[in-house]
Parts: sequence; C-alpha cells; structure tokens
Amino acid sequence: MDPRSNRITSVRIDEQTIWLALADGRELAEPIKRHIRLEKATPEQRLAWVLTDEGHGLDWPALWQPSAAGMVSVWDLDQDSLYRQAMDALLAAQWDVTRISAVHRELVALWRMEADINNGGFLQFLGNWGLANHQLTLQALQAIGAPITRQCLQDMFAVLKRFEEGPENVDYSDLPALLTDAEHAQLQELEEAFWDYPEPLNKLVVMHYGSAQ
Repeated sequence: MDPRSNRITSVRIDEQTIWLALADGRELAEPIKRHIRLEKATPEQRLAWVLTDEGHGLDWPALWQPSAAGMVSVWDLDQDSLYRQAMDALLAAQWDVTRISAVHRELVALWRMEADINNGGFLQFLGNWGLANHQLTLQALQAIGAPITRQCLQDMFAVLKRFEEGPENVDYSDLPALLTDAEHAQLQELEEAFWDYPEPLNKLVVMHYGSAQ
C-alpha cells in the first residue's frame, strides 16, 4: 500500500463529527465525543487544527500538547475498520476461526493481542485464547514487520517455559496463582515495554493488509 493514498486532503467539522477526506477518495468519520478536549472545545477552537504525521493525523495545539501521530489518526481509524471487519466475519462464522479467511484470522489474533494485553496483560491474553492463537499472533507480527513486538511476546511466553516443560498439564487460566513474584515482575516489565508501542502497529497493520473498503 502506498502511504500517500490515505493522506488527509480536506477536513470538515460539524457539531458531532470530524470528517476526513482522503487522497484515495474515501471519507472517514470520527465522533467528536471520543475526544474529551474536542468535545469541551468551542466551535472556533475545533477549527484550529493542524496536519501532522505527513498528512495522516490532526492535532489541536491550543487544546493539548501536539503529538507525532496526532490526536486523530487515519492509521488508527483504518486499523479499527480492519479489526471491525475481521471481528464481524468471526461473529458471522459463529466464533469459529477456522471458518474465516487467513487474513481475518491474523487480524483477529492481532486485535486480541492489543485488547487483552493492554487491558489485563499477557496472562489474560493467553488464558482467553490459548497457544494456537498466540502462535498465530507471532505469525501476523512477522508478516506486518513488527519484530520488536514479536520478540516481546516471545519473551513473555518464555517466562512460562517451566510450565510447558513440566510433567503436568497446566491450564493457562491457573497461571496467575502459580507464578512466582519474580516471574510476575518479569511479565510486568515486558508488558510495560509492550504498552510503550515500540513500533507503530496501527500503521504496520494498515500498510500490510490495506485500508478497509
């Protein structure tokens, strides 16, 4: 995918929505209520936006300290659309991942990774979805070109290695009670590294899988 194709070409803002016209002809809608500072801003303040991230983001410097990605990001919006399409396909398949496309399976795995590790950590991710999903996530991270994030997940799983090599089968949901304090600390450190997003996963996902249509 050419990153120039989803650059912002024009912006219009009404009382409830930010409308982004893109170079590829699409128009994306972002509800203002998702951004508390914009929701509380005056109409004049809302119009004081600037482009950032080579035309892929919007910032409001008078409302909040500018960021490289922008307060509103096309990469975020396109990634959300891709994830939503994949999850809709999974719902239509009655939650059977074997009945959806390979692309949708990878997107579901990436969505689960971000949703669960950001919410409850790696043990929640592994406990909810199991080893096969973890391995598929590693495959997807390699495909999109996110080696640092992939290594981070591998390092998290390595903390649990003794349970994989032990004589007894351990249910992943039991792991929180079985880990030592040192192992919990190791996981915490790795999870914090993940939360820092060392790679722009939103951009990598969209660049690899293409914009949602």
